[in-house]
Amino acid sequence: MAGNHVQRVIEEINAAGLAVDRPLVVAGENIDSGSRIGGMARGLELKATDCIMNVGNCELTHCGIGFGMMLDGSHFSLFMKQLDFLFLGLDQLVNTFQFIRAHREPELLGGFTIYLVVCDQGHQGAQSSFNALGDVASLTRLPVFCLNAVADVEEVVQREFFGTGVRIVAISQRQFGMDPLEMGLVDRSENLANFQYRSGEDVTVVSCNFALRQATTVVDELAGAGVTADLFHRNFVPSADWNPIRRSAKQTGRLLVLDDSRSYLKTADALLSEIAQESVDVRSRIFSRRDLCSADFGVTADLFDVQDEAVAWVLGGLR
Repeated sequence: MAGNHVQRVIEEINAAGLAVDRPLVVAGENIDSGSRIGGMARGLELKATDCIMNVGNCELTHCGIGFGMMLDGSHFSLFMKQLDFLFLGLDQLVNTFQFIRAHREPELLGGFTIYLVVCDQGHQGAQSSFNALGDVASLTRLPVFCLNAVADVEEVVQREFFGTGVRIVAISQRQFGMDPLEMGLVDRSENLANFQYRSGEDVTVVSCNFALRQATTVVDELAGAGVTADLFHRNFVPSADWNPIRRSAKQTGRLLVLDDSRSYLKTADALLSEIAQESVDVRSRIFSRRDLCSADFGVTADLFDVQDEAVAWVLGGLR
């Protein structure tokens, strides 16, 4: 078993690649030399028939190559150091992909996966602070999967990483040195939009982006006070339904959402709107990053410590 979260993801990518019976192309800047993209590609070992390419810093071209290989029925995986660099490929992801969707039969396509890091430790300088995967999913209409726990790493990587079509798979920079988050999986939706990790009766807790560790801490502290919770993680999958979370919130009557992204209009906002349309009896609260405009000079911390306040909100409503 790998020693940290990032190594655990690489283990699963290696295993998924071995299970694919066609050659794969995996590319990235310094992917097989030097820093191995800041450590995110360290330990990457695919089949002898696969190609691992160390490429230059030109994401617009890389995305075009990915779509070209997908059109040819092949698979291309692009390792990208950080989400900020994806801006350079947005024209391809929005416009080229719309052309492909209009003119190709899905069963004839190969696959294109973008695997990247989100710099969520605070402002770290130019091109090192964008943390709004929900906005990217909205722009591109592509599914975006945030790898939080071992269970969703296994499910998403095995089913999606070398699958047909296009997707974005992301990891959190905050979790690079952390141990893998081992949690039993209660259920998950077929399209991997919703993962449920705990079952309870008193409150529904939902994690968005990379907030599952904090959400888990909240649920564990509530359990110590005799309060049980349904715990979900929600990925950015366009047109995915809210039914599992909606049903849970109607049963518990309380909905707590933790969202550590830096989007102004969050997935959490959409969830609360869905709940409000159906039931006025659900007491709800979003805990998110409050200051979305801070950009102090130099490296500034941004740790998203909301657990104590979230626990107090739930317990206060139960007393």
